[in-house]
Amino acid sequence: MRRHSKNPAQPTATTGPWPALERDEPICLIDPHGWRLTGRVDAMTEDRSTVWIQLDGGRGRRLVHQQDGYQIE
Repeated sequence: MRRHSKNPAQPTATTGPWPALERDEPICLIDPHGWRLTGRVDAMTEDRSTVWIQLDGGRGRRLVHQQDGYQIE
């Protein structure tokens, strides 16, 4: 049985690989503490476990792995 979050804006836990993302696609990643990383997809590994994003506001490029605890909003 699937449980629904009380707050629909809150991301849900992801099991397995992230969904396929295209280059330049907008993305918002949320860490376990609620901090958001927003930007555009630069690259994604074939197994969809790792993504490079160009952060908004000229804050550089960031590598994020699914095991880092980030969820896609």
